[in-house]
Amino acid sequence: MIDKLLELQERDIRIAQIERELADIPRHKDEISARLGDSRNALAETREKIKSEQAHLKGLDLEIETRREKIKKLLIEQGSLKTNKEYQAMTLQIRSVEQEIARLEDQVLLAWESMEALASETKGRENALRTEEDRVQRDIRALDERAAALQKELERLRTERTALAAAIDTAWLSPYEQIMAKKRDRAVVRVEDGVCGGCHMTLPPYLKHEARKRNEIVLCTFCGRMLYA
Repeated sequence: MIDKLLELQERDIRIAQIERELADIPRHKDEISARLGDSRNALAETREKIKSEQAHLKGLDLEIETRREKIKKLLIEQGSLKTNKEYQAMTLQIRSVEQEIARLEDQVLLAWESMEALASETKGRENALRTEEDRVQRDIRALDERAAALQKELERLRTERTALAAAIDTAWLSPYEQIMAKKRDRAVVRVEDGVCGGCHMTLPPYLKHEARKRNEIVLCTFCGRMLYA
């Protein structure tokens, strides 16, 4: 009967492994999809910088235009001045505004350089996102294929387990299932060199002897697992 229980246990262990792996697949999918979030956030950040730089450029252009209009007005006023002193003072004022325009135009050039760099960065991140999307789709597809294969194996093992369990005396099957439900790893363990294969405690001599018979249920006095030798 021990041999049949060992066959059953082999199926139960594999069934539990498959169920754990299947239960873990959604988490793996979430982790894979999260990679896209990082790439998308990086791209969105660059695009926001471009919008900010565009707004900055628009503001600079408006400031330049405002100062050019101011120069036009100053030139008109200068034409109506009567003294040389007033004329020179107005000339200095016009030059000051022209210097402001030159400073703003330098900022425009820097802003355009920044825009070009951001455009290049955006293109690179768009390419990176497309590459990552391909990887994510491939990885998720692989997980789906893995899940399908595991599900198929699980169904086969459950069918085999049902047939094996039906051939085992309930006097052996019932304690086996109780122990397996409690220990969640193995219910039947081998005695090796007088040591329990489950808890690794040294067994009393009489248990070693009883475990060799295989014709009755022998339990470890420490962990309660079924023993065989």
